[in-house]
Amino acid sequence: MIDLDTSAFIKLYILEAESESLQSLIATQDHPLPVWDILEAEFCNAMRLKVFWGELKEAQAAEQIEHYERRKSAGQYFTPDVSRPAVMTSFHALSRETSRLGCRTMDILHVAFALQITPQTFVTYDERQRGLAEHAGLRIWHGETA
Repeated sequence: MIDLDTSAFIKLYILEAESESLQSLIATQDHPLPVWDILEAEFCNAMRLKVFWGELKEAQAAEQIEHYERRKSAGQYFTPDVSRPAVMTSFHALSRETSRLGCRTMDILHVAFALQITPQTFVTYDERQRGLAEHAGLRIWHGETA
């Protein structure tokens, strides 16, 4: 299973430099992608922030969110059953690295979630989150083609 943080997930909807290689990676698996409520919330808000920043029109953002909903309804995504207390236990342990790595709360939550679902590969384009994920023992995808 491949787990994407928000910096990667957005690249499935907004064409960016890394989008093509990420799409190639995703095409190598037959499983739906795990999406939990934090990722969904960040994705939807990121689309609306792109409107605020003038990168997207309101209709374009709404279209991408609708596209996400269609994919979710079609089974391309699933919500893993994770223990919230276990996620928080991992969060508290991982947050000890903040003074060294400069982790943000959402960085830590994404890595704590990934530790609960044990993906084969974790994808992030955020350097601080990558450092935390490597510290946690996750296998990180560095953008190599599939």
